[in-house]
Amino acid sequence: MGVAAGMSRNSYPQTQVNYTRVRGGLDMVSPAISIAPGRPIYSLNYEALQDGGLSRIDGYERFDGSSAPSDGVYYYADGSFNTGGVLFGDSRVVFGDSEVLFGGSIVSAGDTITGATSGATGYVLNVDSTSIVFVELSGTFVEESITVDGDGAGSFSNAPSLRGAPSPYLDAVYMNQAADYYREYITRPAGSGPIRGGGELNGTVYVFRDNSTGTVGHIYKSTTSGWVNVPLFSEISFDTGLVEISDGDTIVQASTSSTATVKRVVLESGAWGVDAAGRLIITDISGEFDDSGPIYVGVELMANATSTAENITIQPGGKYETVNYNFYGGQGTYRMYGCNGIDRGFEFDGEVYVPINTGRTTDVPTHIACHKKHLFLSFGSVLSVSSTGLPCQFSAITGAADIGVGFDITNIIQMPGEVLGVFCENATYQLLGSGVDDFKLDTISSDAGGLAYTSKSLVGSTMTFGDYGINKVESTDSYGNFIQSSVSRDVQPLIDIIKTKVVASSVYRDKNQYRVYGDDGSGLCLTASSERSGLSFVPVYYATGFKYPIGIYNVFNSDDGSVYICSGDGWLFQANKGTSFDGEEIESFFHLMFNHMKSPTVLKSYNRAVIDTTSDGYSEIRLFPDFSYSNPRYPQHTVFDETVYRTGGRWDINNWDTFYWDSVTVTNAVMPIRGNGENIAIVGYSKTDIDAGHRIDGVTLHYIPRRVMR
Repeated sequence: MGVAAGMSRNSYPQTQVNYTRVRGGLDMVSPAISIAPGRPIYSLNYEALQDGGLSRIDGYERFDGSSAPSDGVYYYADGSFNTGGVLFGDSRVVFGDSEVLFGGSIVSAGDTITGATSGATGYVLNVDSTSIVFVELSGTFVEESITVDGDGAGSFSNAPSLRGAPSPYLDAVYMNQAADYYREYITRPAGSGPIRGGGELNGTVYVFRDNSTGTVGHIYKSTTSGWVNVPLFSEISFDTGLVEISDGDTIVQASTSSTATVKRVVLESGAWGVDAAGRLIITDISGEFDDSGPIYVGVELMANATSTAENITIQPGGKYETVNYNFYGGQGTYRMYGCNGIDRGFEFDGEVYVPINTGRTTDVPTHIACHKKHLFLSFGSVLSVSSTGLPCQFSAITGAADIGVGFDITNIIQMPGEVLGVFCENATYQLLGSGVDDFKLDTISSDAGGLAYTSKSLVGSTMTFGDYGINKVESTDSYGNFIQSSVSRDVQPLIDIIKTKVVASSVYRDKNQYRVYGDDGSGLCLTASSERSGLSFVPVYYATGFKYPIGIYNVFNSDDGSVYICSGDGWLFQANKGTSFDGEEIESFFHLMFNHMKSPTVLKSYNRAVIDTTSDGYSEIRLFPDFSYSNPRYPQHTVFDETVYRTGGRWDINNWDTFYWDSVTVTNAVMPIRGNGENIAIVGYSKTDIDAGHRIDGVTLHYIPRRVMR
């Protein structure tokens, strides 16, 4: 008969202790025996952290520029409150489970209470006979009686306090109720269909959405009062620019008695004083400009009109891609540049929307980048380059050019080393040089590229999602040279599922994380980290999956790193906010790899697991031990009722051991275990809208070796 590790022939078995650090992303392809026990083999809505551990994924909430729902707070007070019954006089009597009220008014959730002494008011969220919770405080309550609609409804036994709930659990519940209350004040931009894209400029978020009939597109600006439509101006073309026209000038066309105010001068070719030509973006139009009359400022002849004044409109539909850049080098000239695949590209400063004419017959760029003082726009397989420092000029005379790539371009992005990356679905290129005189297009890969809207810069590399997964493009030791490699082979089964759905990507710079999103709300998180290899550290990448309960049309990053999700039904969501998926519970689970404690054939009796955790406030998670690769020969730890499914098995979560944390701290969840097996895995499950976030960092197992399995 074999003897297990930790035993001798003449001794009783001793309890052994094994600690495993939780580190790494999903491994869905390696042989089970070779997977480190601290890695997850199944998970949903957990992300792998760069310094180790698994963290419940962040929430998101609707956004319009006003106060975020999760920024809302509540007030709490103890006291005596009329909460139900029949009104008769001026006192209250309780009979069994019902109350009879004599006089006064009943106070219920949704009522506005008023302090009889202070005159302060609040909106009730939650109330019972001895406590009350409210929001929208106006004034300052004191220890006093309260009224509803002028009638007495109870009294405070102390002055209400900010977030004064008597337990961390109730504090989390009431904060969630407050968030739900304020959430209803957040609106969608008016219109129809999805948020088609957007961007942030100088601290303000802008989005694009079609009007209610789907006939034109609109720009909306976020404000403290919600979304506000940004009006578009008109444009008139000119040539023979004898004297430079300036923004703010009032132009006059004497032949038609027309006037207008110039919002933006767009020089497209030539030089002032000689042959300047372009467009004027104008407003406050009086009269009707014709397409040939001279244009004056005061009495000075400036230029000659070559078109009538036409209203600027945005075509409905499309998908927006935007970048911010300062071509002009002055204060106040940092601007947004964008395109949508069905209309002209544009420049936008938060007020003035300027369509960009490239001179192409079909002037509808799909992708955009700013690099080396040039604006780059893609048209199918052609990369169109503006003149140096002049994003609205596409004249070869002033240094503009077209560069043929050979395949339809799917992404353009500035890469490390001041190189422009040009991606096609099945090829990747680098554009070297500083201008049309020395631009040179070299091939990085002739068989691997990236899907549209998936290229992002992350930690000195460029990440993109292609047909075979997530690829990393990084520089080599030779300046200007790059290599491309796959970093997602461990999750290839997930790649195969999501690759036909991918519509967008983002980066979480504070987490060193790249994410891709499917149109059904599914997605992948890829975290960049490093691990020791000999005397040095090598880069590693940890992947996990997530699922949002929304349809996703687009995603964009702001300059400060915030992530905004454009939904298919017209909502804009800000990621990494709140404790829920915009009011819906976040359901998450993980299954760590089975741990055999370096003795895979020894039967063991397990009696305790200690899980190292960190919480960001009140947290709740259910934990469960799984034995011997889920072998049905070994009884499970609990009886199941509600089931979480995964490939090859299922677990009940209704009767699992439940643990709570109520502060920002590192703590231990001690879980008694009664079970046998050659190995054990810890499974965790959470479904809540009040959990501010938690992470799992390590597992300590207490076990007794029994015998070698035959």
